[in-house]
Amino acid sequence: MLPDDPNFLNELDTEPTTPEGPARVLVAAPDSPDRSAWCEALKRAGHAVTLADTDERARRALATDTFDAAVIHAQAWSGDGLRLARHLHRCQFRTRMVLLTETTSFDLALEALRLGAVDVIPLPADDESISYGVACAVLKSRECGRDERRLIRLRDMCRKLNAAKVESSKQVEVLCQDLANAYEDIAEQLNEVAMASEFRTLLGQELELEGLLRTTMEYLLSKTGPTNAAVFLPDPHGEYSLGAYVNYNCPRESADVLLDHFCRVICPQMEQESEIVRFDDAAELADWLGTDAAFLTECDVVAFHCKQGDDCLAVMVLFRDRRNPFAEDLAMIIDTLRPIFARQVSSVIRVHHRAKPQWPKEAAEEGWETDEDYGLAA
Repeated sequence: MLPDDPNFLNELDTEPTTPEGPARVLVAAPDSPDRSAWCEALKRAGHAVTLADTDERARRALATDTFDAAVIHAQAWSGDGLRLARHLHRCQFRTRMVLLTETTSFDLALEALRLGAVDVIPLPADDESISYGVACAVLKSRECGRDERRLIRLRDMCRKLNAAKVESSKQVEVLCQDLANAYEDIAEQLNEVAMASEFRTLLGQELELEGLLRTTMEYLLSKTGPTNAAVFLPDPHGEYSLGAYVNYNCPRESADVLLDHFCRVICPQMEQESEIVRFDDAAELADWLGTDAAFLTECDVVAFHCKQGDDCLAVMVLFRDRRNPFAEDLAMIIDTLRPIFARQVSSVIRVHHRAKPQWPKEAAEEGWETDEDYGLAA
C-alpha cells in the first residue's frame, strides 16, 4: 500500500517556500583598503559578512557558523589561504567560494575547480567583480542545498515506499493463501457433493437388501482400495449378524472366528460410539474394547455405525495391514456415505415390512359378537 497522503509523490518536486534570508558570506583575507571596500559592497547587496584576517579566525568561524559563500585570498598567510579553501571544502561541502589570487596559473585554476570555486579573480579586483562572484557562489550554494534537501526527501520516501512494498507483498501473500485455501475448500465440497450424488443414485436403484449391501461394499472399496471389509446388521433383539463380507488377505480358516468376534465385541461397542473409530495399534484397540485384540495385531482398523435417527441399522469394520494404512480423507468419505446408506437401508426395511403378508384377524379379535344359530330355523 502506498502512503495515504495524496501529495506523497508530489513532495519530490516541492521545495519549501520559506525564504532563505540574506546570504552569509565569509571574507578571509588580510586587512587592506580593498578588503574594506569589498565588504561594504557585499553589505550593500544585502549579505551578512563575517571578516577573518587570520587563518585561525577563519577556521574558528567555519567551526561555529555555516556560510553560503566564501571569499578567500589564496596567497594569504604564506599560502595558508589555499589550505583554508581545502578545509572549507571538507567541512562545509555545499559552500561555494571565490578565490582571489595575485598570480594566476593552470594548476591553481584546476585546484579551484576541484574545491568547488565558482570563480578565480586576479588581484587587484574591483567591487563589482567581487559582488558578482559572490552572487554566483551564493546561487550555486543554495542550489546545492536544495538538491541535498531533495535527496534527503527522496531517501525518506524510498524508505516509505519500500516499507509499503513489503507490507503490500505480505498482504498479497496472505490473500493468495486465503484464495488457495478457499479453492481447496470449495473443491473438496464439490467432490463431496459429487460423490454423495453418485452414491445416492447407485443405492436408489437397489430395492433388495442383498443388492444394497453389495453395491455399498463395491463403492466403498473403490474409494479405500483393497481391504478387508464387513457389514453387520442388527436383528429385532439387538443381536448382530454378518450381512456382507469382502476378504482381501485374511486367512480363510480364521475368517469365521474373526467375524464372530466382531459381532460379539466390536458391534455392541460401536452402538455407543458417535465418531468413527480408528486404531493402528492392537494395544490401543484392546484398551478401547476392554478385551484382547491379538486377532488384529499389525492391522489398521476403522469401525463406524450407520444410524437413522436413534436406530443403529448397521456397523461396518474395515481392516488391513498397517504397512498400507488408510488415507487421511477416509473419514470424510465415510461421513459423506454412511448417512445415505442408513437412509436407504431404512427405506428398504420399510418397504419389506409393508410387503410382508399378514393373516386377517378373527372376528372375535375385532370385537364382533357371533351367534352360532344365526340363519337357522327355530
